Amino acid sequence: MKQTNHPFNISLNLFNAVFEKAPDIAVNLLNKDYSVLWANRIMAILVLRQLDEMIGKPCYQAFRRRDNPCPVCLLQIVSDTKKPYIIERWLDLPNQERRYAEVRAYPIFDEQGFVKHIFEILIPLNEKKKDEQRHRRYVESLEETLRELNVAGAVGYEETPTDGQEVILTLREQEVLRLIARGFSNKEIASILNISFDTVKTHVRNIFSKLNVTDRTKAAVWATSRKLI
Repeated sequence: MKQTNHPFNISLNLFNAVFEKAPDIAVNLLNKDYSVLWANRIMAILVLRQLDEMIGKPCYQAFRRRDNPCPVCLLQIVSDTKKPYIIERWLDLPNQERRYAEVRAYPIFDEQGFVKHIFEILIPLNEKKKDEQRHRRYVESLEETLRELNVAGAVGYEETPTDGQEVILTLREQEVLRLIARGFSNKEIASILNISFDTVKTHVRNIFSKLNVTDRTKAAVWATSRKLI
């Protein structure tokens, strides 16, 4: 097979033929310096980028809109261990619901046995898996809340003075507020609590009114300052 001038010893045409049409599987090839050398169409769709916007850019910038490498960097892990690595990760994009995927990273070695490139396969997780993760996060939230309630001896309603006024949140409103403060969207809260989206919106509106705040960030700050989370 005729080699190309691409930095890999594998024909780029072969990558396109094998991976470009793979259903629901995002694939990319990274250089040791983090730059994206190749990605397929599914990868571009997953991260809401055009292919030509990703090639040559650092992976953390192209995929995650970060200015620096990720705290958990698969490229670094695989480079150090020289072994494949599998992990479940999520991706937060502007104005988008969090996306989950299983990431499989594989080393590609040079002639001296050093890791030269990283080959990644991302398999988007289905709705069931996302629901499992949401519920696990919610259970963790409840466990933490129970520990705090046991310490504080709180029961019934939460009565916390703010600006000289007494704020009384129902148990359901407290529950919704804790989830807001932990970053859940209204849609996620509705799924977790098994209530309608409109009901969540009503609770959020009532919470904002009682706390005299105008957005979720301020509500989260209020909840944190009152040790509700």
